[in-house]
Amino acid sequence: MTGFEEAFGALLLLAAVALYWASAVNARDRARHHARNFCHRQDWQLLDQTVTLAALWPVRSDRGMLQWQRRYRFDFSPDGGQRRSGELVLQGTRLASIWGERDDGGKLIE
Repeated sequence: MTGFEEAFGALLLLAAVALYWASAVNARDRARHHARNFCHRQDWQLLDQTVTLAALWPVRSDRGMLQWQRRYRFDFSPDGGQRRSGELVLQGTRLASIWGERDDGGKLIE
């Protein structure tokens, strides 16, 4: 391998890492936005620092394109004292599902 080929390969790898990182940051921001809106509609308080990536896997979109499906977990407080859990799934940039734990132990799904 020549020096040019090595440098070009390293540059491609760096670009791929940068694109993945930007995609991950954008997805986390979208997840935080969806969790915040979901909690707001229920009159719950989202505990902001709790939106975390729980799973990541490649899936095919409706058009057959590969994209990331990400599952995020978050915590919220329905009354300022209790702490409950919720999850949401992003398929690409689209919200696929979201739910939060109810008082009776069930799930409120949107």
